[in-house]
Amino acid sequence: MSNKFFTLPDNDVSRAIETSASGSFVSKYLAAHYQKVASVKKDIKRLPESEEFFFLQSDNSFNAFTFIPVVLEHQTAKHLMATTYSINKRVINALVELHRNGLVDRITLLVSDTMLRRNPVITDLLASVNREYANINVLFAWVHAKVCLIETKEAHYVIEGSGNWSDNAYYEQYTFANCAKLFAFREKLFTDVQIRHKAINGEIIKL
Repeated sequence: MSNKFFTLPDNDVSRAIETSASGSFVSKYLAAHYQKVASVKKDIKRLPESEEFFFLQSDNSFNAFTFIPVVLEHQTAKHLMATTYSINKRVINALVELHRNGLVDRITLLVSDTMLRRNPVITDLLASVNREYANINVLFAWVHAKVCLIETKEAHYVIEGSGNWSDNAYYEQYTFANCAKLFAFREKLFTDVQIRHKAINGEIIKL
């Protein structure tokens, strides 16, 4: 079985991950792959290796969250950070389950503060999650960025694109990368933004 990323022997799916042959970021070597995907689970047969980037286009209804279980099938996360304009109840509950099951140690969600007036039900759910789980941090700011960072023991994954963490994603584009320098750069979205509200002990506090 073959695709644009690599060749899979039909009789041994467990050997899907190949030894890295990519160079370093410093040497300006960029391992890039291009794929149109209908299903992340089906079409992405392995994770990006160090300094490797997958450029993806979707033509089916999955959202940015869909990449996370693909990563966590292989590695546990020390910290998962996500910024989004919209998020739904199913995604929030799934994140809580991943944390409760020990697959993600810490979660930081940076959500558009328009959510406070657009969807108070989701806002209340985020507050209650923060009350119950001290390692789930919820921030609100004037943001429209859609980036997810997953730090594991082995890698620094960056997932970014046009899709929100809601059910309205359809024709979207994504970049799926494993790059420590890009991770550090995108992390500034969380550290440099002006936080307007924050969940503290289950209460949404204006800062």
